[in-house]
Amino acid sequence: MSAWRRHASGALLLAAFSVLSPVALRAQPQQASPATTADAPASVDRLVAEVRRLQQAIDTLQTQLTESRRESAAVQQSLQELREQLEEEQSLLAAQASTLEQSKVESGSKYRARIFGMALMQLVSTRGAVDNIDLPILAVEAEPGDPGGNVSAAVRQSYIGLAVFGPKVGRFATSGDMRVDFFGGFLDANDGLSGPNVRLRTMQIAAEGDRTSIRAGQETPFFSPLSPSSLASTAYPSLASAGNIWAWTPQVYIEHRFPRPGNTTWAVRAGVLDSLTGELPRSEYTRLATSGERSRMPAYAGHAGWRRGTDDRVTSLGGGAYYARHNWAYGRTVNAWAATADWELPLSRVVRLSGELYKGAAIGGLGGGAHSSVLFDGLPSDPASTVFPLHSTGGWAQMKLKPTPRVEFNLAYGVDRSRPHGFEGLLQPPSDEAPSASRNAGAIANWIYQLRSNLFLTVEYHRLWSTRLDGRSWLADHVSLGGAIAF
Repeated sequence: MSAWRRHASGALLLAAFSVLSPVALRAQPQQASPATTADAPASVDRLVAEVRRLQQAIDTLQTQLTESRRESAAVQQSLQELREQLEEEQSLLAAQASTLEQSKVESGSKYRARIFGMALMQLVSTRGAVDNIDLPILAVEAEPGDPGGNVSAAVRQSYIGLAVFGPKVGRFATSGDMRVDFFGGFLDANDGLSGPNVRLRTMQIAAEGDRTSIRAGQETPFFSPLSPSSLASTAYPSLASAGNIWAWTPQVYIEHRFPRPGNTTWAVRAGVLDSLTGELPRSEYTRLATSGERSRMPAYAGHAGWRRGTDDRVTSLGGGAYYARHNWAYGRTVNAWAATADWELPLSRVVRLSGELYKGAAIGGLGGGAHSSVLFDGLPSDPASTVFPLHSTGGWAQMKLKPTPRVEFNLAYGVDRSRPHGFEGLLQPPSDEAPSASRNAGAIANWIYQLRSNLFLTVEYHRLWSTRLDGRSWLADHVSLGGAIAF
């Protein structure tokens, strides 16, 4: 930059000298003539005009030089930030490589395996009564003598995963992964609260092609792909049973993609799922069929979606459908169904909207009605009792603000409304322990900060509104402070 400036200054001086020299020579007294003397005022005017023009040129160059210096400083700042990020990524990769050199993960086959997961620590405060202080779904009635709140700590939303990368079969690359967490209940012991049971969360086997994928395992329903963003809710997605269709569901499906110009893709999914009804297990150790499984047919579902863009500028629209049949004994059959819609809309570089809507019946296995699919007008074991499916309508919406790659703010609201049709009296759930709600709503506001590439901090506020089928309502607040490290 200084060399350029010296070159520009030299050029200006040379130009000034070349203009001024002839004028000065012509102005010498000993060579003056009457004509030359008469032209002197005009020569002086030309000289003044030329000096002004050169001064303006110098001022313009100085302004350009100042702008160049400012742009150079901004570029240097950006390069410094990129250099720091690159150093951090290089340090992480070096640490991972060092770990692999010291102790490689071995599998029973020759194919590569990878361990991953997240260690999550939470400090929790609750005002009101909820069904689970670590990660609540419902606001409930307080027990006698309950002070109306609590402060606690928890680590059981931490999870561990194992991914295995298998052989290529034809045009398909095979892989599998499994994740477990510690949300499977508590030991019946004095230290049971600090020794939670391990729970299988998800398992998946996949065959990935250029345009076609085949997946089998236990995952969130493939026809309801989105969930609100939350680091404080990892054991199950945020706003579950409050407008978010969700359950860890055994399923098999195939997806075919139709790429189009401009980073645009159409995709179609179709498959079968275990026909879950939301019924509680009847035995601690023995697996007994639910009403959906007693129908002797799986649940069927499909999803079609459109997607355009990359990274945080993705725009997507989709719709899904679900159908299953339940057999509640004594010839009492129920048709369960759902229609869904989902979307992602970037409003600007830092603001993004997403959400889902649904309408259906007997979808307690997917979170509708707080996991209740049907009600009875008498004892469920009485053949004379009539079964009434719960008709559910709900959804959720989220606004994400991401001013920097490391910081995001999320605001979300969801609600589920579930009521039986054709009966105005008080109905009975399939079991006394089964939760049910005519309206369950939740609102969350959280801040997530990526301190380093694998280190996160979060603060989340969650409000719950729950109304039972008998009209009683409760309100609760849940605050979580958390820190996590991914590996």
